[in-house]
Amino acid sequence: MNHLSAVRPPSLLQAFRTRLLTVGQWCAVLSVFAAPINKPATNILLGLSLLCSLAGAELLPRWRAALREPVVIGFLVWFGVLFASALHAWISRGDPAFRDAAMWGCIYPALIASLLRDSRWRWRALAAFAVAAGLVVVISYLMQFGLVPQRAIAEVHSSMRNTVFKEYTQQGLASLILMSMLVAVGLNSTDRRWRIAALAGAALVLFNVVVLIQSRTTYIVLLPLLGYWIYRLVAHRFNGWRTLLISGGLVILIIGTLWSTPSIRERMLSSVTEEVDGYLIAREATSSGIRLWLWQQTLPIIADAPVLGHGLNQWEPLYLEQMRDIPGSAPFITGHPHQEALLILAEEGAAGLLIFAVLLCCFAGHVNKLRDPQKGIFASILIIYVAAGLANGLWSNFTHRHVFVLLMACVPLGSFPWQGIGRERDPTS
Repeated sequence: MNHLSAVRPPSLLQAFRTRLLTVGQWCAVLSVFAAPINKPATNILLGLSLLCSLAGAELLPRWRAALREPVVIGFLVWFGVLFASALHAWISRGDPAFRDAAMWGCIYPALIASLLRDSRWRWRALAAFAVAAGLVVVISYLMQFGLVPQRAIAEVHSSMRNTVFKEYTQQGLASLILMSMLVAVGLNSTDRRWRIAALAGAALVLFNVVVLIQSRTTYIVLLPLLGYWIYRLVAHRFNGWRTLLISGGLVILIIGTLWSTPSIRERMLSSVTEEVDGYLIAREATSSGIRLWLWQQTLPIIADAPVLGHGLNQWEPLYLEQMRDIPGSAPFITGHPHQEALLILAEEGAAGLLIFAVLLCCFAGHVNKLRDPQKGIFASILIIYVAAGLANGLWSNFTHRHVFVLLMACVPLGSFPWQGIGRERDPTS
């Protein structure tokens, strides 16, 4: 009796906080769903996730565990770099950048980790993203067949044809992530029907990206991404020099096949050549011409502060100041240099770029320790964002940044099984 009387039922406040925690977990899952679709919904759901996490049950144990996760630590290190860069901008130029959204976005992995603490919840988040990206691909096909009307912007910009909620690069990269998820799950499924369905779905997504969307950034990303999956597939069956030889041969075959695709050849050869010629001869502000201009004009900014940079959010004012002395530069005005490494060099300097590269290597090393299919999924995400950053400024863009941060926040502390979702609990959580 004494033992039974000592066990008290939870109070109303404890029960309420437990319910709040569950609500916060679903808000975190839905924020991953909303990231490739809608900016306001993503912000609202992240705000609700934060409130529920702070008011939910087991606050301190959850956050202590979250702050020990390798990915969370990595993002907090980058937060520290950006905060120091903002402080540098305030001291040197009197321009504080402490409200920068990209800097505070580094906190999101800790928030997600404080809520999604086991395999069930993190798989729900990944599935939510896959559902959102899958819906976009389905609607894109319906647009192509005339069953859903095209967006009004497609009449002005042909590149926006078959895009649903975002512009074609954002939709294309999200689709490549979905394709990688399907390939990873398909190759690791023991059920033949599921394997065929997943790989067929990946093929449909790839066709959508290559033929219907036709973003040049996605074409740039496609080669290393397909190379990675070819290597993984070959390495599973062979080893040593055979792996390299067979992988190299298949990569050459894939390159030849892609190059024979009219849409890729036109976008990557004919149009780029025409755009570069138009820029060099007539200074036309084409897509390729703007990038060449931006990269050329960013080099003097980097040279003025090569080690520590000029501080967070300082590239744009410095670039605008530089453009005032150049007649006819108005068409080349943008908010970032469309190259991730150049932006970091300009604002955080060589020291910041070195830390960024080390963090990426640490992320890659941690992902490489996971079991499949997580290993394939998160390795693909890293490949996509590193390759896309060669010709775009992903960290400066809300959708690109949030998709990357929220998905990387779902990296498990240790490997967890993809089968039996909802029945098994991650022993490291």
